[in-house]
Amino acid sequence: MTQIAAIKAGIQTVNKNWQLLFVQFIAFVLSGLSFFIIVGLPIAIAFIMFGLDLTEILRLKDLISVFRGSAELLNKYFAMALIILFSLLVYLSVILVAWVFALGGTIGILSFSIRSEITKFSLKTFFSEGRRLFLPLSMFSSIIGIIFLFIAFFLGILVGAASTIIDVARSYEATFGLFISFFCSLVLMSVGIALILLTLSAAIYGVAHLVFEQSRSVTALKETVKYLYSKPAAIGFYTVVLLGYTVMGFIVILIGVPLTLVPVIGPLLSLPYQLVTYMFQGYLSLVMLASVFHYYQGVQSAASRPATEAADISQHTEDAPAPPPDQPEGRQVN
Repeated sequence: MTQIAAIKAGIQTVNKNWQLLFVQFIAFVLSGLSFFIIVGLPIAIAFIMFGLDLTEILRLKDLISVFRGSAELLNKYFAMALIILFSLLVYLSVILVAWVFALGGTIGILSFSIRSEITKFSLKTFFSEGRRLFLPLSMFSSIIGIIFLFIAFFLGILVGAASTIIDVARSYEATFGLFISFFCSLVLMSVGIALILLTLSAAIYGVAHLVFEQSRSVTALKETVKYLYSKPAAIGFYTVVLLGYTVMGFIVILIGVPLTLVPVIGPLLSLPYQLVTYMFQGYLSLVMLASVFHYYQGVQSAASRPATEAADISQHTEDAPAPPPDQPEGRQVN
C-alpha cells in the first residue's frame, strides 16, 4: 500500500467512525470536571475545616519571601499539603486509567473497521475493546515510558559532554569555540530528533501489532523493532504523517490568535473556536492513527501474500497425479 492510499483509507475509516470524536470530547470534558471534583473539592473542604487563610500565602510578594516563608507555611499547612498531594495523585491515576481505556476502545474500533469486521460504530464494541486492551496497553505504555526515560538520561549525558568540549574549545579560541558550539548543537538536535522519532514509531507500530496480532507487550515491541528494521519506509511514513499533523494543528491555532485581539467580542469568539480547534486536532490524531494502521496492515498483507501463494503452489504440486511413465518402443497403447 502506498502512503497516499494509506492516508486516504485512514480518512475514510475515521469518517465512517465519526462518533469517536464525540467520545474524545466527552472524555475531555469529564477530565476537566474530575479535576474540580477530585482536587478542587477536597482543597475547599480543607480550607474550611482547618480554617486556613489563603491571604497569608498571597502576601508573599517576592521570590525571597517565598523561600523564606516556605518552611513556615509547610509546618503550618502540612495537612493541607498532604491533602493536595494525595488529591493530585488520585486525579492523575484516574486520568491515566481513563486515557488508556479510551485509547483501547478507539484503536479497537479502528482495527475492526479496517478489517471490515464492523460496518459502523458501536458503543458496546468500544467498551469491550477498552476492557480487553487495557492491560496490554498499560504494559506497553509503561515500557515506552521507560525507554523515553533512558533517552532523556542519554541525552543529558551528551549535553554534559558537549558542554565540556565547548568550554575546552573556547579556552583555545573564541571562533573555534563558536564553531564547536554550533556543531555540537546540530549533532545533539539530530540525535535527539532521531531517537524520539524512532521511539514514537516503535510506539505507534507496536500498538498496531498489539491490536492486530493480539500479542503480548514485550513480543509486540520485539516484532515492531524487527518490522522497522526490515521496513525503514514505515518510519518515513510516520514522520510524514506526524509532520502533517503538527503543521496543520499549528495553522489552526495560528488562525485563532487574531480572535483574542478583537476587543469585547474577542474572548467570546475564542472560546467556541478553542472547542472547534480541539475537535479538529482530535480528528487529525484519529486520521494519523488510522493511516498508520492501514499502512501497517497493507505492508503485512503484502508480505504474507507471496508466502501464501508459494504454499498454495506447493500444495497443488503435491496433490497433482504423477505423469504416466514413458511407453517402451514398439508398443502402442490401445
